[in-house]
Amino acid sequence: MLRLISYVPEESKAVLSGQQSSAQCRVSVQTTLVEPFQPILGAQYFVLGEIEKTDGLSGVMLRARALTCVDGVDLTLMQQAIVEQRRFFKERETKDEYASSLLKVVTS
Repeated sequence: MLRLISYVPEESKAVLSGQQSSAQCRVSVQTTLVEPFQPILGAQYFVLGEIEKTDGLSGVMLRARALTCVDGVDLTLMQQAIVEQRRFFKERETKDEYASSLLKVVTS
């Protein structure tokens, strides 16, 4: 998880930082789509969104569609929920493809 290290409300920009293996990583986050945003510096955040190219130092920015403080959340349980959700969607997609192929056979 990443921790909020700065927030500039005038620019709707947050910076999150975290440790990935032995490297420190920072992510710039555009918060326009999740305003009003009540930042908690040092708190852990979960972000969903799209990556966009920028002219800044890193060359990329994450445009947040969801930005949620996850301090106090059981992260292992959250990861399990994400895995189960992905499995459900994959299974549903497989069933939809199967039903679609059956429909083609029946209508042919």
